[in-house]
Amino acid sequence: MKKVTLLLTAILFVTVAFGQKALRTTAFNNLRKGELDKAMQNIEPTILDASTMSDPKTWFYRGNIFLQIHMSENPDYKALDANALNKAYESYQQLLKLDTKKEFYTETIQNLFIISEQFYNEGVKNFTLDPPNYASAFAAFETSAKVNESYGNVDTLAMFNAALSAENAKDYSNAKLYYNKVKELNYPQPLIYNSLATIQLEEGDTTAAVAILIEGRKKYPDNFNLLIAETNIYLSSKQNDKAMANLVEAIKTDPENPTIHYAVGVNYALMGDVAEAEKAYLKAVELNADYFEANYNLGALYVNEAAQVIDSANKLPLSAVKEYDALKVQADDILKKSIPFLENASRLDPKDKSTLLSLKEIYTRLQMYEKMKEVNDKISALE
Repeated sequence: MKKVTLLLTAILFVTVAFGQKALRTTAFNNLRKGELDKAMQNIEPTILDASTMSDPKTWFYRGNIFLQIHMSENPDYKALDANALNKAYESYQQLLKLDTKKEFYTETIQNLFIISEQFYNEGVKNFTLDPPNYASAFAAFETSAKVNESYGNVDTLAMFNAALSAENAKDYSNAKLYYNKVKELNYPQPLIYNSLATIQLEEGDTTAAVAILIEGRKKYPDNFNLLIAETNIYLSSKQNDKAMANLVEAIKTDPENPTIHYAVGVNYALMGDVAEAEKAYLKAVELNADYFEANYNLGALYVNEAAQVIDSANKLPLSAVKEYDALKVQADDILKKSIPFLENASRLDPKDKSTLLSLKEIYTRLQMYEKMKEVNDKISALE
């Protein structure tokens, strides 16, 4: 009786095993006929059964089925599984672990290449949406890079785009991870250093930001953006000497760039060198008459200079009438120099209240009452 039971068990096991293999073959035939819904339905039980789950053929068929579902132009098949591309990738990964004889290796690598391209395209689509979905773009680009790694290929472009997407998503941990990866792989993109510096600044580490920019400038000595990024840090942290050294170098590189001349003006103003600041601002306005900041700062420079002259006049003794009058005329002349630049700034940005208030003060002092009334009306309209 015991032998009969064992024999029946063995027969049952063989029957079940054969049944699962037959189901797998049916799934393969469904795939060949383009019956993707039936193919998916028939292949899924085979990855759970002991008789077929360790067979590389099972995972090869499953990968092919889900890849075709993802690639299908038939909306009904496309809708069978929104995660079909990931399932295809996972299937081929499992296949590579089991396929010790490399029976399916060549076609699997070809299909993994297709999968990496599909994930890359998903990344581009999410990155360029309106509005962009940077988090999804990062996930897709990262997976594309990992798919490539799974068959020994290094896709630095996918890694770089993963970093860029993560940075835009403010996922700074992953952004730094992938920027550093492509940096170590010598990916030829100066933006890596600029972006890493920007992230360090966002995280409050100015020293690390400067260090990465210096490293980048050693690798790309002629890159203008890295030079300016480093200079901006020096300007914001009031390291005026270092900023000026960089700005002088920047002007040699791009002498017709109004932004650099403006930055030189800002730096000289911070250092208290009014004459050099004036020259730099004038050059910036000469190169770009519609440069709001250069117009405003030049006007403000004259206003501040006039205020210092008035302050000197007010400190004179009451008996120094002649000297007082001379300083008053000098201050008024300086204020008159500010008018065209502040008026131009107001034209460029009519809603800038600081410019309007400065003009109101100047018009009042110079007894230009009609213009003062016009400006006053503009200020009232903004309130």
